[in-house]
Amino acid sequence: MPRRPPSARALAVQVLRQIDQRRGFSNRILAEHLAGSELARRDRGLVTALVYGVLRHRGRLDALIDRVATRPAGLRGRTRELLRVAVFELRELGHPPHAAISEATRLCRELEGGGGLAAATQAILSTIASEGEALDAALADGRPLDVLERRWSIPRWLGGRWIKRLGPERALARGRVLAEAPPVEVRVDLGRTSAAEVAAELRARDPAASVEVIDGQPQALRIRGGGDPSRLPGFDAGLFSVQALGSQQPARMLGPRPGERILDACAGMGTKTLQIAELMGRRGLLVAADLSAARVAEHAAIRRRGGLEVEGFELRSVVGDLCEATIAGVDEDAPFDGVLVDAPCTGLGDIARHPELRWTRTYDDIGERAALQRRLLEASWPRVRAGGRLVYAVCSLEPEEGEALVAAFVRERGLRVAEEATWTPEEHGCDGFYLARIEGGS
Repeated sequence: MPRRPPSARALAVQVLRQIDQRRGFSNRILAEHLAGSELARRDRGLVTALVYGVLRHRGRLDALIDRVATRPAGLRGRTRELLRVAVFELRELGHPPHAAISEATRLCRELEGGGGLAAATQAILSTIASEGEALDAALADGRPLDVLERRWSIPRWLGGRWIKRLGPERALARGRVLAEAPPVEVRVDLGRTSAAEVAAELRARDPAASVEVIDGQPQALRIRGGGDPSRLPGFDAGLFSVQALGSQQPARMLGPRPGERILDACAGMGTKTLQIAELMGRRGLLVAADLSAARVAEHAAIRRRGGLEVEGFELRSVVGDLCEATIAGVDEDAPFDGVLVDAPCTGLGDIARHPELRWTRTYDDIGERAALQRRLLEASWPRVRAGGRLVYAVCSLEPEEGEALVAAFVRERGLRVAEEATWTPEEHGCDGFYLARIEGGS
């Protein structure tokens, strides 16, 4: 008989195990598994919800399991992952206990063989199904560091840093917000349409979707429900792009103007590059450089979607290491009026959208990234013309990657921070971002 394809829950376990073993990005590993899956669309959505939900709540799920298990140390590997999936279903998705427990027990027999672990699985899940509210309340009561770890799934090393810097109340507020699935946010190309028109299209496509304008953010819309907006015609036509609110701020702070020469020094796949082109009115020179040839290859899509092949504007995509002394395609036109350094970072401000970073990042990563970020700043500033500006940005709220690094750089160079901003989950309801506009000293 042909082998039966894995169920949504079994596939979620496979993906979670791969993320743990490869320490990779969840979206990439999930996409790899779904690409070859025969699951229906609804079940694919369930796999996605289970994977991201378990990663977002893993510390709490483990704490619940360990509180009721007779021998928690024996629950490892696929069994532990399966238990996490089932507990997430019970506590967050509200699935009927009988269905979630019976499916988890069946899968445990298939994955592990024998009846001992299956019996333990059934007992653990039955207890959590009946006592979950009280168990969660107990996890939310205690020392702030324990609550961050056990209730809000913040690794102990990171929670301790937050409490020391922010105080317990704000640290706990951050943990609570980051436990929630973030909304989708889009950036509207105001040179081609308006936020109101895009919002109307999104609502017409799905009246159940919530589409909000954001005060002080004329390009931004926040969407809850309604599916993937990148599947809508307005996306393919370049009228809007999917881009988180915090990620929209660096280009806005740079303030590129028509006719200027701008360098996007860490361009990645080009989301911010397209935003810069929009803000320039598609007039001038925009050089987008990145170390990854695969990411730069994605710029062909933004050229098409953004209508960037127009007279009076040049987008030049370059593969190269900005830390090198000179790069072909970049330094022929240096110095630039403006440079954006959206530097590679730990991503610890973005653990709502990339929850795997809670478990794959370590304290040592902060110092390693900060060293790279300093090299990028050192290499990028000479490419700024006299009187020009450089915007430095990271999707991290750790000071070594943000304000402390910038303060040391400008002090040693005799420069000044003309503008500085920090976007946080607990204050702004968005991904965490630090950014600063650096200019020559007065």
